[in-house]
Amino acid sequence: MTSKKKRRKSIWEIGKGNARVRIYTIHRKDGYPQHTLAWKEGGRRRTKCHASMDEARLIAQQTMVRLTNGGAFTDDATLRDIEILRHCQQTAQDFGVTLSAAMDEWSSARKIANDISLSEAIRFYQANRKDLMPAKSLEQVVGEFLESRSTSGVTETYVRGSRYYLRRFTGQMSGNIADLTVADINAFLRRQENLGPVSRNSLRRCLVVMFGFAKRQGYLHPDRKTAAEQSESFKVPESDIEIFTPEEIGRILPLANARILPLIAIGAFAGIRAAEIRRLHWEDIKWDRGHIEIAGRKAKTAARRLVQLTDNLKAWLAPWRDETGPIIAGRIKPGALTTLGHKAGIPGGWRQNALRHSFISYRVALTGDVPRTALEAGNSPAMIFRHYREVVTEDAAKVWFSIMPPDGWMPKDSPASIRERLRRISCRQENHPCVDSANAAQP
Repeated sequence: MTSKKKRRKSIWEIGKGNARVRIYTIHRKDGYPQHTLAWKEGGRRRTKCHASMDEARLIAQQTMVRLTNGGAFTDDATLRDIEILRHCQQTAQDFGVTLSAAMDEWSSARKIANDISLSEAIRFYQANRKDLMPAKSLEQVVGEFLESRSTSGVTETYVRGSRYYLRRFTGQMSGNIADLTVADINAFLRRQENLGPVSRNSLRRCLVVMFGFAKRQGYLHPDRKTAAEQSESFKVPESDIEIFTPEEIGRILPLANARILPLIAIGAFAGIRAAEIRRLHWEDIKWDRGHIEIAGRKAKTAARRLVQLTDNLKAWLAPWRDETGPIIAGRIKPGALTTLGHKAGIPGGWRQNALRHSFISYRVALTGDVPRTALEAGNSPAMIFRHYREVVTEDAAKVWFSIMPPDGWMPKDSPASIRERLRRISCRQENHPCVDSANAAQP
């Protein structure tokens, strides 16, 4: 049986002569129509089939125009291509630009983004736009920071130090805090020629804390390191620590007036930092338990610790046993320690941090226990080995922690209450009643 031939249904024709294109419609065996384009080009008969008559006519028109204009044979645009083109044109128009302008912008962005997707680059840009953050001047942020420190429970000494450093900073820097760069801060720190490396590092730490405050307030990017954090610190040259000898501290203590003697005695025989002593109250000295308690809020490391109250420290502090309130009331006159050192015949007048250095050195020599000394001093064992430990003998350490007040000693310039207390202590030591004139008159 012979197969049934496809039958030609109709012919649609466009163009003339060499630019004429015909469309033949036939019915296939499966019942669907097929539209075949036919034209002559380059000395050959060419054909192309389409399922849609509309698409076939569109391609026929494009082919006729190309033949009329003498164009070379290429792949013709399909109806799908035309739909995509119209979609792209409409999308560009939604943003008020032409399709060609949109493509130029896309091409330029792709060259800049390189391997990064444009959507990823835009999300990063959105997250890092400075114009979306509140515009805060440096002076405004510094004012807010100092106000927050004043109400956050930190010491007045800390607030004063922060105010001093930040006043120096705002005196030389200005503008929006978000616009300050790492280079700006490094240049500022290098200009502080009248400050040593330790003070410059302290200034930098203050800036780090202040910039961290600005980040928490939303004035700086929340996921980036601040410019202050990325700034450079200064190398502090290693220097030999200095300590006092037992003979020297034995000359210093009796000459100290009542205002500064507790500071010296506690520093020498308990090793507590001067800043920590200023935060202590007499109630923190647990006379009966034999230790000084430094609460976390008063310690530099914010960790509570107990320091042994040695017998000789008890003796030097005995006149204040019944006192209450701050151990150091008010400010100590600048240069008071240097003056005292000269009076005691100390070369140079005074030695920086020598009280704490001395305590740690003598304490290690006496106990042979670095971890224990580190715990009492509020330092790590590594820090003690690196910075504080001075080689002294065990015999010198025993002498250091046995230095007692001289007989009949009384703190210079001590108030009447302390003088009376010392008189009673002296009477008890001499083992006889000590009564005042009023009591003596009674039967």
